[in-house]
Amino acid sequence: MSKFGVVLTGGGARAAYQVGVLKAISDMYPDWDHPFQVIIGTSAGAINAMALAGNQGLFRHNIAHLTKVWSELHMDQVFRADTFGLMRNMSSIARKILTRPSEGGPVSFLNNDPLRTLLKREINFDNIRTAIKSGQIDAVGLNACGYASGQNVCFFEGKEGLDSWTLGQRAGSRCELGLDHIMASSAIPTLFPPVKIHREYFGDGVTRQMAHISPALRLGANKVLVLGVSANAMCPPERPDHPDIPTMPQVLAHVFNGMFLDTLDYDIDRLRLINQLLALVPEDKLNESNLNLERVDLLEISPSEPINDLAMKYVDGLPLVLRRLTGATPGGANASAANLASYLLFDPRFCKALITLGYRDGQSHANQIARFFDRDDNSASG
Repeated sequence: MSKFGVVLTGGGARAAYQVGVLKAISDMYPDWDHPFQVIIGTSAGAINAMALAGNQGLFRHNIAHLTKVWSELHMDQVFRADTFGLMRNMSSIARKILTRPSEGGPVSFLNNDPLRTLLKREINFDNIRTAIKSGQIDAVGLNACGYASGQNVCFFEGKEGLDSWTLGQRAGSRCELGLDHIMASSAIPTLFPPVKIHREYFGDGVTRQMAHISPALRLGANKVLVLGVSANAMCPPERPDHPDIPTMPQVLAHVFNGMFLDTLDYDIDRLRLINQLLALVPEDKLNESNLNLERVDLLEISPSEPINDLAMKYVDGLPLVLRRLTGATPGGANASAANLASYLLFDPRFCKALITLGYRDGQSHANQIARFFDRDDNSASG
């Protein structure tokens, strides 16, 4: 029996792209309720994951509401974007570094209390538990990284029979999900404060995450849709003939890309290689090996155009302080500066452009999506 899973990766404001793809899918199947039995989210993808799991009614209605939220999203709904608030937060960091960094709470450049307020209004945890109890979904999981242990943990809530796991630096912890888990998963390192869950502070789930798809498989999915936020596959990097000395924003952009984008590409390549190897092994030999390996039906949809190009058009939406820090000056922003700025560019114009791109990419993958969801009852709720 097919168990459909969706993996929603991180990337700050870039996660608006995922909503566009989901909107295209909802238009293809307007009568569905819950198309995915397993929902995994990381970073900003965790927010979309919880919104998906909390669906009550038709899938397309839920996605329409999620589209509205992202299309109207402003920076001050995610973090304190006023100049006074930004400067006060940064001066507080300087004081902690020069005095006693362990005092006065977690260190971060930005105050994301407004995001908690937004999530409290938009995420319905009762609906999620109802969907699990009724069997409409099997599990929803959010990835976060423990800053003391360095362990990447998938906090999940699901049906009976799903157990926690530990595998080296990766683990799954069965729990009752709440706002703290979403805030922890979406706490971009250094930018947003980590969140204490039980005995440890947790931050963005992309930190030290090398197996993005694994939690979905462990929670029962055997057909997985991965919605990325990188155009790496479509737009190979260009090497300049005479590169300048790298700036701090340029270095940070590559660090962020390494966390948010590159490890997902590696995980997808690895899964596809395993699928190819399994196809070469006779079934009787595979059974004798006791490896417990099965082919996973994978569909990946990622941006067909560079996100940098879109972000470059709207960097004027960033507060002046953040524009200076990212090097993203309107009219003069280079690709690296726009890249770094894109993670924080919670601007309605940028989010709408990403949703439009995601919708267009979803439509262009219509045949692959139809094959992915090929099942006996295409009117089912999942």
